[in-house]
Amino acid sequence: MSEFIPSFSHKEIEPKWQKAWEVSHAFQAVDFSKKPPYYCLVEFPYPSGEGMHNGHIRAYMSLETISRKRRMEGFNVLFPIGFDAFGLPTENYAIKHHIHPRIVTDQNIQVFTRQLKAAGFSFDFSRV
Repeated sequence: MSEFIPSFSHKEIEPKWQKAWEVSHAFQAVDFSKKPPYYCLVEFPYPSGEGMHNGHIRAYMSLETISRKRRMEGFNVLFPIGFDAFGLPTENYAIKHHIHPRIVTDQNIQVFTRQLKAAGFSFDFSRV
């Protein structure tokens, strides 16, 4: 079967499209657009661990699909992402790793952002 399937290198193709989306602002909602607005919100992740897990991906996929569909239907979609960095999970992680909570939070937000973009989510990162 592999003789009929062309070689595919996701490490080459995915960065190309991620860059194209970023440069074109493909996922940014436009303020004061004439298009009908559509707002879609996921529960913001806690940046208190080593990174994302499959549960994050599963939880976000339904709203990701709806947001993309609405864009194709001509809506001005606001699909923001943020991070819920307050409370015990972040503090406990910081204590465990002997790092100040502010530093841990900043580092983990960078990791989560990189992972969300690598997964191809169409969040409006300009509003973080």
